[in-house]
Amino acid sequence: MIKGDTKVHSLYGSPVAHSLSPVIFNTTFQKLSLNRAYVPFEVSRDNLKQAVEAARILGFDGFNVTMPHKTAIVEMLDRLDKNAEKSGAVNTVDTTKNGLVGYNTDGEGAIRALRSYGFEPNNKRILVLGAGGAAQAIVHRLSSENNTVRILNRTLGKARQLADNATGTSRISYGELAKSSLEKGMEDADLLVNATPIRTSTLISQLKINRVKDTGWVFDLAYDKPGEPVPIGRGTISPLEMLVHQAALSYEIWLNETAPVDLMRSSLADHLGKDWR
Repeated sequence: MIKGDTKVHSLYGSPVAHSLSPVIFNTTFQKLSLNRAYVPFEVSRDNLKQAVEAARILGFDGFNVTMPHKTAIVEMLDRLDKNAEKSGAVNTVDTTKNGLVGYNTDGEGAIRALRSYGFEPNNKRILVLGAGGAAQAIVHRLSSENNTVRILNRTLGKARQLADNATGTSRISYGELAKSSLEKGMEDADLLVNATPIRTSTLISQLKINRVKDTGWVFDLAYDKPGEPVPIGRGTISPLEMLVHQAALSYEIWLNETAPVDLMRSSLADHLGKDWR
């Protein structure tokens, strides 16, 4: 039950009706008897600044940020941690005595999801589709390992900027996202990361499957619509696994303690009525 002293966390984005984050957090808070609540808010681009100020005024104990606000919110915060600063995107905000601090758990959440499937992201050939906030964080994190990363985006300038801003020892290249470049990039990729709004199954439906069948793993970051089977690769890595690890990292930032990852994972699996692994 929400009371006058309940600590409130929130989610800012548009749309947010599909979000499963409230399920993970509220079920976890309830099972651990924590006096906390997590509330999603539909926030338009034009109202983001007012929403951030509302979080300050109302004393939210930290909040998450999702599309389309991950980059726009950066300039509205008091400080960024090193990962958010380097990636240029934020998905978690912590309320501190010194103001609002932005973090990005997308990259680390993706790495933990990959490893949970047995994929070690080191010395691999990785193809990333898209150059938005999630792609920025993931490329930044992958670049800290000794990988070969190829970025494809419909707007070439954004792909170039992402490649130029990446740090680390990885070899980064970029190109325009088109049928021919996608086919070529997938010929020998160990991992395909799709950070675009378009489903992987849709993107590859017009490709010559015999040219791309050796792709190792497919990681589609969108979970708002049911996924379709992808007729290539060793298997697919569920975005729900990344969602759980992102939530666990936010939990640790807000509460300053180790997150109950197994509980958070089972809370979501029980809600869905099945395990995604």
